Amino acid sequence: MNSYDDLDDGEPDYYGRPRRRGALTRLLVLLVVVAALLGGGIYAVGTLLPRIGGQAAEDYPGPGTGSVNVKVAFGDSSSDIAASLHKAGVIASTGAFLSIARSDPRSQRIQPGSYHLSRRMSAHEAFLALLDPANNYLRLTITEGETVQQVLRELSSRLGVPVAAYEAIVRSPAGKLDLPSYANGLVEGYLFPDTYQLDPQASPAETLQMFVGEFSDKAASLGLESGAARLGLSPAQVVIVASILEKEVKNPPEYPMAARVIYNRLADPKHFPTLGMDSTTRYAENNYEGPLTQSQLASNNPYNTREIQGLPPGPISNPGELALTSALNPSPGSWNYFVSMRNGQTKFATTKQEFEQLLAEYHEAGGTAGG
Repeated sequence: MNSYDDLDDGEPDYYGRPRRRGALTRLLVLLVVVAALLGGGIYAVGTLLPRIGGQAAEDYPGPGTGSVNVKVAFGDSSSDIAASLHKAGVIASTGAFLSIARSDPRSQRIQPGSYHLSRRMSAHEAFLALLDPANNYLRLTITEGETVQQVLRELSSRLGVPVAAYEAIVRSPAGKLDLPSYANGLVEGYLFPDTYQLDPQASPAETLQMFVGEFSDKAASLGLESGAARLGLSPAQVVIVASILEKEVKNPPEYPMAARVIYNRLADPKHFPTLGMDSTTRYAENNYEGPLTQSQLASNNPYNTREIQGLPPGPISNPGELALTSALNPSPGSWNYFVSMRNGQTKFATTKQEFEQLLAEYHEAGGTAGG
């Protein structure tokens, strides 16, 4: 008898009896197939419908009502967040939220902070609300080119501190803020653009100092003081130039080129007795939307660089790293003019004739004097 006699090949064996497939083999195959089908079905249902003990996880139906604050701490897991939401009455069960959070990779983007949420929200609505930075009222982003006044208004809305409390510090920072010595007592320009986690227990001065301290750290890493000396400027002048760049140009490659225009004009007072940047007048007039009027363009204030010589006395915004780096490292070039076109592009010119051509193009596209 050969070694394959236990296989069912349909032929009679040596003794003329029909061969039989092993009963145990057939049973094992059947059980594997059934288990695979059942397992796949259970997995599919489980991924589509959160279940607890065989029951669908409880969930509220909509966006919820009222208001409640929920804190997400550093290092909180999805389970920790779900527990906090459930305890605050935001979600009906932790299971419904966890089913979404564990299947959606965006859950990794939920940031620490304190969130304004509603009670009785669906798990999906709560998940989306946690992804929206606007709901994280203790997380503040200062964007490049924002003014101090804009920052103070946002701080007030998030922390409930009157704007006047911050303004009093900004007007007289001596003894309240540790500003760089070259800031000359000015806060504008020295609140570094970044994202911060606010502390509601901090004093207004402590909160502002956090932004100033970040500027000082960044200035040190960029070599601001040594870089300014290399250009023959003070660190404050470099910050002023960077603040102008934030308001005059939009696209990263334009920053170093625009910086070169400013330095070329400053170096040629015979042909450019004034800097002629409308952004500095806009700062003084607090007019950032419509065109500047002729009276504003001719106004007698120290920030009107159509009338005064050299740079204005202080920054006109809070510059970010790109603007500071560009002010420290201007592109080589002979440009003396630039025009910010209506489509957002900035175009550069060396001669007055080239500038007039760009200006005509600007007006043909609907541009007006003074922006």
